[in-house]
Amino acid sequence: MSKSRRRKAFNEGRRSANVEAAQNPYDNPKLQRLWEQGRSQQRAGQIKAAIPPLEHGETRAQRATHNPPRSKRASGPAYPRRNGPCPDAPRRPGGR
Repeated sequence: MSKSRRRKAFNEGRRSANVEAAQNPYDNPKLQRLWEQGRSQQRAGQIKAAIPPLEHGETRAQRATHNPPRSKRASGPAYPRRNGPCPDAPRRPGGR
């Protein structure tokens, strides 16, 4: 994992320090730890440097929405099954 990715996670934790209800947006355990460290150190006042501003075009981290698993349908497949060639289709020459 690149240093810039880890630095962004730490800085994102610092930015979220003043929001009580902020949730950790990272799934990766290492990024989660860095986010928590940045948040706790910023809250404790251990970091004297200003929080770096977001770079041009950069956005705040957001938790990725994972699609829930699909429920299984009670009735058959989602597409119609065909048991042979379409009766309206032209026949291929050569008997195939």
